[in-house]
Amino acid sequence: MTGKKKTRNVVWIIVAVLVLGVLGGFGIKAYKDYQKEEARKKEAARIKKLQEQAKLNKDQISIEIRGTYNLKLNGAEGRVTWSSANGAIARVDEKGVVTGVSEGNTVVTATYLKKKYPVKVTVTMPRVMQDDGKKVVYLTFDDGPSPKTAQVLDILKNNGVHATFFVTGMDLKSADLMKRAVDEGNAVGAHTYTHDYKYVYSSENNYFDDLNKILKHIKDVTGKETKIIRFPGGSSNTISRKYSQGIMTKLTQEVLAKGYQYYDWNLSSGDAEWPAPSVESIVHQATNTKQTKVVLLMHDTNAKQTTVDALPQIIKFYKDNGYEFRTLDNSDIISHHHINN
Repeated sequence: MTGKKKTRNVVWIIVAVLVLGVLGGFGIKAYKDYQKEEARKKEAARIKKLQEQAKLNKDQISIEIRGTYNLKLNGAEGRVTWSSANGAIARVDEKGVVTGVSEGNTVVTATYLKKKYPVKVTVTMPRVMQDDGKKVVYLTFDDGPSPKTAQVLDILKNNGVHATFFVTGMDLKSADLMKRAVDEGNAVGAHTYTHDYKYVYSSENNYFDDLNKILKHIKDVTGKETKIIRFPGGSSNTISRKYSQGIMTKLTQEVLAKGYQYYDWNLSSGDAEWPAPSVESIVHQATNTKQTKVVLLMHDTNAKQTTVDALPQIIKFYKDNGYEFRTLDNSDIISHHHINN
């Protein structure tokens, strides 16, 4: 064999080796891709099987406001996350416990291995919130504590009844009276720290900054947390339109979604009117009702001596007419106004 032939043979051998190497490489890649695809199919089949064996204990529920129901995704072997489409109607925690917040319909969803399992949720008014014929009055005082709070507490104690105080941070010298109120069996809720309408209703952030401040103040003074609130001017106020269009619609939904309950009133004593009404006028307005469930609005500021003087007669009226006195932190009643902004 000549030298040239040997060289050509060597070249062909090298080319053949290279070609085989390339082909082999493609073959190995193809085999690996095949293995990956088979593994993907196997994992997809495993996940599908797990998803199919996971079953909700209910696909629709009906609960009352403040009622609860524990949803479960039976058969789930991994992490399940829960969410509510509208937390203002129903909240759900990480364990699937649904709590009714306000009347309406929403959807709670369990998510497991990227699959969603929806549950239709209907929240209804509890029977106790409907007119069961039982007479109950809720005495409520806004804007305190004040130097007048001690007199109000004395009257309540002497008459063996309790009230709910929606407090502010405007009179820090009287703050210790909040603790006395709680210690004597009354309820303390959050009204506003500043009572500055322009500030609290300019934005949602401002409102919640103020709310968190008064909530902390209540906890610091009384040692107890509260989940009950009353909006300045009530949820139906229209003054908020001056500062932020639609803010009350947003705030009323957000406070409920955050686990708070807000309370308006269905009867006013008229003690915030100007010029200041007489004791007789306050008594008349505070008792001029045939409702079986009364949430009575009064005010607790240093200027409201007429309210203090009217209180014994108001209490007597409701006692004489067979009303039970309750506080709003220990009640199923919901008193919400129509939202005007």
